[in-house]
Amino acid sequence: MPAAPWDDGAAAKQLFVLVTGANSGIGLGIGQRLIDEFAAEHTSPSEHLVLITTTRSAAKSRATTGLLRQHLQRSESSAAANKGTVHPSRIHLASLELDLCNLPSVYGAAERLRFESLSICTGIEDTASSPHTIPRLDSVIFNAGIGGWTGIGWGNLLTNILSDGIQQATTFPTCKASDGGLLVDPLTGKEVKRAEGCQGLDDNDGILGQIFCANVFGHYVFAHALLPLLRGTGEGTGSPKSSAIGPGPARIIWESSVEADGWYHLSLDDFQAVRTTAAYESSKRLTDVLALTTGLKSVAPYSAPFYKDDSTDAANHKDSSTVPATYVTHPGVVCSTLFPLNWFLFALYNIAMYISRWLGSPWHPVTAYKGAAAAVWVALRPTAALDTLDGQHVKWGAGTTRGGSTLIKRSEVEGWGFRGRVGEETTVTTIDSVTGKPWGAGGDPLAASFPFPAYLLNSRGRKSGAANLTAERRQEFEVLGRDCWREMERLRVEWDQRVKKVRESQ
Repeated sequence: MPAAPWDDGAAAKQLFVLVTGANSGIGLGIGQRLIDEFAAEHTSPSEHLVLITTTRSAAKSRATTGLLRQHLQRSESSAAANKGTVHPSRIHLASLELDLCNLPSVYGAAERLRFESLSICTGIEDTASSPHTIPRLDSVIFNAGIGGWTGIGWGNLLTNILSDGIQQATTFPTCKASDGGLLVDPLTGKEVKRAEGCQGLDDNDGILGQIFCANVFGHYVFAHALLPLLRGTGEGTGSPKSSAIGPGPARIIWESSVEADGWYHLSLDDFQAVRTTAAYESSKRLTDVLALTTGLKSVAPYSAPFYKDDSTDAANHKDSSTVPATYVTHPGVVCSTLFPLNWFLFALYNIAMYISRWLGSPWHPVTAYKGAAAAVWVALRPTAALDTLDGQHVKWGAGTTRGGSTLIKRSEVEGWGFRGRVGEETTVTTIDSVTGKPWGAGGDPLAASFPFPAYLLNSRGRKSGAANLTAERRQEFEVLGRDCWREMERLRVEWDQRVKKVRESQ
């Protein structure tokens, strides 16, 4: 096999990123923005980005790679017009099929990434792709998902606007209509009709909630199967890997939603959200809980098995004790086809989003490219910079100013607040998580990158009527995290065995 096109540089100058659901919307925006920001921040021709996307079909994968190459061509043309270059020959693209509601597909995609060559397209030249293996993954961005909505509840929309105003109504809507109860057979990926009289999953053995599987569980299983690639390339056991963004563990970045704001969205009695019409919001609330509690001491006994590499070669892997860092982000409010609207309503929806932004909402990027900012920012920041900001304990949101300037902002999570600390609702965060001391005269380090102090205030963009975090509620959130991790691990082990039986019988 020929040498990989990124081998002209040291491993520490390479960055390997995987993005799920990248054929359109936020996922495509993440791919485009990754290319642009990597090229802008890493200007040496010996620094390489290997971007791997996933879609649900081979045709979509080919189309996605084509769209990203077209974007790279536009970026290079723009740079050339200013007598510069992005060095397109150091941008490498690959794509593979992944159906998150089909668990054999999930395991198969992970095995292909680990053991097989991928067809890699390099730069913008019209040359044939070449097969190469992927040595590691520095970041995986879990963006793919489904909404399950069927339309708009017009009465709820009117009530929402009249009672809370257009900014709140377009940020935390209560008008999205859904039939609820969507089920899937995760061994085939086929949608399953609910049995007559069935209220939950107990009477439907062998199925899962479809939105739960697509948005959370499929990614959860995928991440565990990818652990050998997420262990890094350090010199000794447990040592951090080094990449183009510096030393540190690999990153699992979950894409959540600004709408997953309420305690009521997630019920342990309906964990897979098959008895609610808010299954999407439930899945995103679960995402927040899992990501924000994974490192807590009381939760560690329940989350630790997930990070244990149980692959056959784990015993020989020198970095098998290195645990990936987990982050959670959201795109703000973006106009995308995830919500089903005809062209006329979509146009009105788009106008309403811009009105909300112009009225001062920080949560309306509107376009997928701007909405991709938070996930890309987390993927490209040095570990030390994220640690200073207490990055793993924050839900990072993509936002904009009235004029459309992009910013990254801390988001409130009910029961967790802005960093799991009581009393941070009305100010910019002021305590350095590393030293435990107040930040100096320069204030919040986030403001150095996004000089919009009024927008960075935690009070800006809060949900109307949001309750301030209390110590009691914070403790309840931690207990919820423990219970969620325990249930996720139970399901993972159960379905791992089911999938193995199916694959062994084939």
